[in-house]
Amino acid sequence: MALHVPPVADETDAVHAFLAQAQDAFRALLHGLTPRQASIAPSASSLSLGGLVKHVTAVQRSWLASAEAAPDLAPESGGADDYFEGFTFRETDSLEDLLATYDEVCASVLDAVGRIDLDTRVPVPDAPWFPKDVEAWNVRWVWWHLMEELARHAGHGDIVRETVDGATMYSLVAARDGLPDLPWLPAWKPVDPPFTSGVATVRLHAADLRTARTWYADLLRADPSFVHDDHVEWRVGAHDHGLQIRDLTHAPGHAQEGAVAYWQVADVDAARADLRARGASSHEDVRDVGAGSRGAVVIDPFGNALGIVQRPTLPTSGTHDSGAAA
Repeated sequence: MALHVPPVADETDAVHAFLAQAQDAFRALLHGLTPRQASIAPSASSLSLGGLVKHVTAVQRSWLASAEAAPDLAPESGGADDYFEGFTFRETDSLEDLLATYDEVCASVLDAVGRIDLDTRVPVPDAPWFPKDVEAWNVRWVWWHLMEELARHAGHGDIVRETVDGATMYSLVAARDGLPDLPWLPAWKPVDPPFTSGVATVRLHAADLRTARTWYADLLRADPSFVHDDHVEWRVGAHDHGLQIRDLTHAPGHAQEGAVAYWQVADVDAARADLRARGASSHEDVRDVGAGSRGAVVIDPFGNALGIVQRPTLPTSGTHDSGAAA
């Protein structure tokens, strides 16, 4: 991928060139990532880079089927479960398989651009997000709509990737394509990940958990996200931070220590060992802290309680752009 689309000769050539450029942005966005990095959602968005690539793969496949079936309607495929699964990439999934599937669909789309007449009539599917006053558009519209989808989600991916490790698109392209470093465009280089990606949860304590739960539910205007016998927890804000209230009978040592901030780490066992090697002492061993997360607490060399937590990569959920799935 060059940094710009080359000159084009006609409309079909332009559609092919600009679609190919938009498709390639997602390969650059995944350059140098581990499966875990591709699976996390570090920005305010609920989507990961792996999830975005799965989504644009499905979107292209769906619109390609519409173009191939024209002037008839394409057969319906999948349901709600398939739709949400199409946004989900787990750290146990294969990046190689993800990219292989993506490349296959991209190649099929570009092949169809050269084969199918741009004026071919494409019926508008019966779906809530499609207009009711339009009976059909044409293949030309389909390809430009795909361009819109890819451009929107590539920009979305830029934000997610920059949040993961600070990498930006041109630097990623320069690294992937072996371009020489320029003063204004250094090629991306991998760096060791930081100890933490930020505060995940703040843990408070209360002698009367029931009363504290009611008080904080009223303060936050929300019921807890998780309720357990010994603690309750809320997810707060766009970045899904946690606020936890723990019953003091289950954490008596914290009566005088106050709040504990849990810093999010990729591997809680490795992080705990690192902290111990730096002079911290054990306070709470690694254990399940709810919702698939594992946490521990150490006392740093200065007497502060320092929490660490490893959250699982959870399937994405919630509201997505329904029109993008069609």
